[in-house]
Amino acid sequence: MELIEIGNKLPAFLVAWGGGQNALLSYLIIPFIKILGLSELAVRLPMAILGCISLVVMYLLLKRISNKKVATIGLAFFAICPWHIIKSRWGLESNLFPDLILIFTYLLIKGIEDKNKFLYYLAFVVAGISAYSYGTSYYFLPVFLIPLLIVLVRKEKVTIKQVVVSLFVVGVVSLPVILYVVINTLDLPQINLPFVTIPKLEVNRYKELTSIFSSEFLQTSMANFFSSMGILITQNDNLPWNNIQPFGTIYLFSTIFTIIGIINGFKKNKWLHIKYNYIFNIWFIVSIILTFICDPNINRLNIIMFPIIYYTIIGICIVVNKSKKASIVILILYLLSFGLFMYKYWTQDCNEFGNFEAGLEEVVQYIDKIEDKDIYVTEKIQATYMQLLFYSQYDTRDYVKTMKCEDEHAAFKNVLSFGKYYIRDIEKLEFIEGNVYVIKKEDKENFNFEDCDIKEFERYIVIEK
Repeated sequence: MELIEIGNKLPAFLVAWGGGQNALLSYLIIPFIKILGLSELAVRLPMAILGCISLVVMYLLLKRISNKKVATIGLAFFAICPWHIIKSRWGLESNLFPDLILIFTYLLIKGIEDKNKFLYYLAFVVAGISAYSYGTSYYFLPVFLIPLLIVLVRKEKVTIKQVVVSLFVVGVVSLPVILYVVINTLDLPQINLPFVTIPKLEVNRYKELTSIFSSEFLQTSMANFFSSMGILITQNDNLPWNNIQPFGTIYLFSTIFTIIGIINGFKKNKWLHIKYNYIFNIWFIVSIILTFICDPNINRLNIIMFPIIYYTIIGICIVVNKSKKASIVILILYLLSFGLFMYKYWTQDCNEFGNFEAGLEEVVQYIDKIEDKDIYVTEKIQATYMQLLFYSQYDTRDYVKTMKCEDEHAAFKNVLSFGKYYIRDIEKLEFIEGNVYVIKKEDKENFNFEDCDIKEFERYIVIEK
């Protein structure tokens, strides 16, 4: 079997750890690394900036389709929404997708309303770019855009010619991703061009992400749907990095406003005077369809969050409009919930989550300065080799040359070593003179440190034999 290539030039999709990763966020991070250096700030800043941009876009969008009051209430809710805060501070590449569709929606409406063809077609450029942000876009975009354009034609907002050009724009912008899906679905060879690489992966994550190719499609899709509904109703996927309980994604008590908003979103409500409400209805329906083919958790269902937030805002506005006393109660309830959420968000220990580690930066910076010695690092650290690469700022070209894996053909490569670093179960090793070992502090009692030099850090111990 031929190995997949790493070190591709301008890939449309990243090989990453073997199973692949969406490329867009990595490209957005590059200029920040150039300016700020390789750091946590540089990696997380693009998502944070996009989160701030989304606040502005949400306000402008609500103001354009309704009024200033609705826009102000919407902005206030969106700004304190737990899902949006967590998403904006977490550098997860897939969370670009819903923000880009929100920006698409605003540009589309503004382009139509202002009769600005540049903004109108720019909206579809953004839609095409969103295909590089997350795999669910491969399903969502065609199922969302085609019905939306049909509705816009029927309402005489756009012409058939504009529809054709719009789809052409999306197709051209997203063509490398389309080719990536075709190549990896049909097991075709990788395409290497001077300006882009269409990679061939060991395992097609496009198939793994969804159940559409499963032999038990009906059973799997129904299980996915009910599981998704459970997550959306309880606002909990049992993944503590996706939501903080008991606050959920939009605060648990917001569900009543969401239901009010959904009911009113699918019928005419004169006092709101909402234009283009059908765009969010189509967005919501297509997102529900997507739940049948997606193995759910909150970040995989992220595309449905903006319709839910939209309906929640509408529900709040309806209640507020009917009762001033209710307005005061709602304001106090949200301010109190936001304060408690932020307290727990800032004080909880991310190391309890299991998938995250803290305190490695100073350890790696220390051992990286050690020369002419092999360094063995415990495999108990999550994503060990990634963190070693990141904090040591190891040269990527040297990594590609020296990296050794347990299985070169695995979907998620278990990297055993690169350069002077070896990732092992250290409890099964004998300490050899001239080597350096890194263990977790909690495992200290399992080792004999006789004739060893010890350097203790907050969560780790470095042992030099």
